[in-house]
Amino acid sequence: MTMGDLVRQRYPRLIRAVQRGNRLSEPEAVNALVEYGIFGITDDTVSEATAPLGGPLAAIRQGFRNRHRLSTQR
Repeated sequence: MTMGDLVRQRYPRLIRAVQRGNRLSEPEAVNALVEYGIFGITDDTVSEATAPLGGPLAAIRQGFRNRHRLSTQR
C-alpha cells in the first residue's frame, strides 16, 4: 500500500475539498497531501500543480476553508 492509498483511505473528504477548492485533479490533490506529509513545509518540493497556489500547504489550507461547503452542496 502506497502513501497515496493511505491518504485516499483516511482523508477522502479533504481530498475532494482540495480538488474543488483549488481546481486540482484527484491525483494532484492526493500528491499535495502526500508531499506535505512526507516533506512538511519546504519550498523545494512544490509540484507543478500546487506551485501557482503557493505550495501544498496553501492548497490544503484552502481545502480546509472550503471543506464545510462540500457537505451542504450534495
